[in-house]
Amino acid sequence: MPSFIGWVPTDPEFIDGFFELAPMSPADVVYDLGSGDGRLLFSAVEKGAGRAVGIDIDAVRVLLAREEAKKKGMGDKVTFLEGDVLQVNLADATVIFCYLLTTASAALKPKFEAELKPGTRVVMESFPVPGWKPVRTYEMDYGIGYRSFYLYVMPPQYAEEQPTYTNEYQ
Repeated sequence: MPSFIGWVPTDPEFIDGFFELAPMSPADVVYDLGSGDGRLLFSAVEKGAGRAVGIDIDAVRVLLAREEAKKKGMGDKVTFLEGDVLQVNLADATVIFCYLLTTASAALKPKFEAELKPGTRVVMESFPVPGWKPVRTYEMDYGIGYRSFYLYVMPPQYAEEQPTYTNEYQ
């Protein structure tokens, strides 16, 4: 997958937005696409997820996240893979977390539809998946505006109208 966005970590105050839409259980296998420093995955395990997998294209971020997992004593529950998310099989996931631009979501849609099992939850921060209708949305007020989160459950519901995007950064 081309790099659709540089590393933009989820602010600590917004991490709970993901879990508002996707509460964790020991049966959950959480994947974070573009996992960066692993903060969402560490939170997922702390909140009860059984296992977590981060995928990032940046070798340095993957190395640092692996070191942090060891420091936290989570090396047996959290795995970090260096690679292109389009090349990694996502079929084991029960929950997918993403903070990606709409262009990346559009590129991932066919992969999600082909690989994710029915009932798998996909939570997107800020940018909805074009053409999919969220099962639920959640907004967090951060003083100067809102941060939106979108929950989709596989197989996805489709929006009645397909949005048209003309700006590659939407």
